[in-house]
Amino acid sequence: MSDNLPKGRHVVYCDMCTEDNKQPARKTCMKCEISMCVQHLQAHLTTPVLLQTHPLTEPIASGNGGLVVTTKCPQHGKLLEYYCLDDFTCVCVSCAIEDQHRLHNMKTFSTAHKELLEKVQAEQQALLAKADGANTSLEKWEKNEREKLGRSSVRLIEAVTNLRDLALTRVQSSVSARMVSVKTSKSSLQAAKSEEDAFRFLQMYSQVHQDLENAKAVDLRKGLEPGSDRDKLVEEITQRGEKMMDTDSPPYLPVIQNKKY
Repeated sequence: MSDNLPKGRHVVYCDMCTEDNKQPARKTCMKCEISMCVQHLQAHLTTPVLLQTHPLTEPIASGNGGLVVTTKCPQHGKLLEYYCLDDFTCVCVSCAIEDQHRLHNMKTFSTAHKELLEKVQAEQQALLAKADGANTSLEKWEKNEREKLGRSSVRLIEAVTNLRDLALTRVQSSVSARMVSVKTSKSSLQAAKSEEDAFRFLQMYSQVHQDLENAKAVDLRKGLEPGSDRDKLVEEITQRGEKMMDTDSPPYLPVIQNKKY
């Protein structure tokens, strides 16, 4: 048996060594309730009756004249040899066949250790699978959110583009409507300038004058510079933009009505 001690474990010393030559214990006899070093353990390992009837465990610290961890049944004073899977506790033979545990699922320590270890490993695998499933769900959720964000970004760009087109179309329509008066006055002036007959010119002049006054009254910058007209246009664009962002459907291009500003 190796003399190397497990790292990180509290050292338990042999109860059979002399005080001036204490050696680290290798095993604890649950029946004798003593811890033994390699040398003093040999009798338990080589004597058949001791090997069969004296269960050994990893070193258990001693204190106050006995082991810190009890290996005897507090009710019957017998060695704890079985494990009750129903109550999750160690019991003696009397507990197992006579008292409250007699109808319970009883196992020897070695069998219980094997079965419970397999159960713990299976539950660990289930937890790992659950964690992996949660990570997968989280990744899927993140992917979906990114896709939704991407679609929202596209909608936002489309909405801004539509609002820009709305503003340009509205201003163009307004300016075009006002340009009619300018074009009319230009035609009237051109016709008057081409008329050489004085009488006919004077007959035309009243209409030419009216067309010219109308053209002079037109402000082509109206709606393009700060003022109530542009503020009205901006307000309408803002309201339509909010409706675009609130709707779940893709952005739409509003129907534009020609208005004079």
